[in-house]
Parts: sequence; C-alpha cells; structure tokens
Amino acid sequence: MGEGLVRRSVQVSAVALGAAIALLPSLVDRQVHPFGSPPALRRPVDPLAGQVLERMPSLPVEDALELAAVVRSESVAAGLDPVLVMAVIGVESGWEPGAVSGRGARGLMQLRPLALQTEEEEAGLEPGNVHDPVHNVRMGVRYLARMVASFGDVDLALVAYNSGPTRTLSALLAVEDMPDAMLAYARKVRREERRIRRSLPTAALTVADAAR
Repeated sequence: MGEGLVRRSVQVSAVALGAAIALLPSLVDRQVHPFGSPPALRRPVDPLAGQVLERMPSLPVEDALELAAVVRSESVAAGLDPVLVMAVIGVESGWEPGAVSGRGARGLMQLRPLALQTEEEEAGLEPGNVHDPVHNVRMGVRYLARMVASFGDVDLALVAYNSGPTRTLSALLAVEDMPDAMLAYARKVRREERRIRRSLPTAALTVADAAR
C-alpha cells in the first residue's frame, strides 16, 4: 500500500471519528510489508457510508462519511430509522443532489421551497443551498419527522411527505381510508428500506479500500 494511500486512510478515519459515526467493531487487518515497514491499519467504514459510496461513487470518501453521519445523527435525533431515511433518498432522487422534480422539489430528499423554508426557520438557520447534500438531508429528515408527528403513523407520514400534508389529510377525511394510489409511494419506500437492510451486512468496506 503506498504511503499516500495510507495517509489518506488515516485522515479519513479521523474524519469519521470526529463526525461521531458509529463504526463497526474494530477489526484490524495488519498487512506485513515485504521490506519490514510499519503495518498499515485498515479501519472499517460505517455501513451507511458504504451505502452512500455505492450510490454516489464520485463522492469523495470524506464527504460520504459526513453525509452518512448526518443521516444517522439527524434520524436518531428525530426518532426515525436511518435506513428509512436512506430509502426515502433513494426513491425521491436516486441519490442525485441536483435532482429537480416537475413540481419544483429539489435535492436528495426532494424538498419543496416552502418545506425547506419552514424547517430552516424552525431550526433557526439562514437559508441554505437545497442542493447541498448535508443541508438537504438535515432539513428533509426534520420535515419527515414533522409528518410522522402530525399523522402518527410512518406510512401515512410517507404519503404526506410525497403528496403533501393537506392532500393527505383531505383524502383521509373524505374516505376515512387512504387511497391505494397514494399508498403506493409508501410501499415503494418500504421495499427500498428492506432492500437496503438486507444489503447492510455486506456493505462494509475499509477506508483504504474506499479511498482507491
């Protein structure tokens, strides 16, 4: 392993620790250099970061670690499952930060301007770049949590996230049951959630591998 690669591996590991990512159990793979140089340490990457790297392969490792840390910390703070949030990102934007929908929703979690503004104001933040992955996810998770709090059910909250809370509430009041066409979005997110969860045990990789 080259000296530059080892240096980058150590730097990335420091970023991961500083961001308070819950790393996998610390298993150290010591590689013996044929000329007797010090062994290289291969530290495991948070499995959520492995998912981010898989879906955004052009993203620098440091940025993937930061984004995974934000998904985890914001989800836990909001009482949401980080894997559910990962699934929403996949369904909403396909992990494309520059995505823009026909209705003006933008970024990884496809936030509309009003939703973004509301969450920024609630958080006491200045307006940010909706296409910045970290800012978008911070605000998107908080908006999803607001939907869960409003509707008291994750699947209904997913429908409200996609269709809008007013339309979702109107549908519930009109028929006392959610139309199947609106529930299709929640089912799609749940399928993606299950797919991600199945892949997590095999998604781990070392920082040095990811840095290649």
